[in-house]
Amino acid sequence: MDWISFITTMFSLGCDVSGYVGLVITAEQYKQITGKDYVAGSQTA
Repeated sequence: MDWISFITTMFSLGCDVSGYVGLVITAEQYKQITGKDYVAGSQTA
């Protein structure tokens, strides 16, 4: 199973897959999987 298949499966099971953007999928792939634009969260320390 490749990463796209894995993440698509995880999304279909109701998991949040936004944490995979930038690690194993691109923002464009995120949109293809979820139908939503990826919006990076702000990181505050």
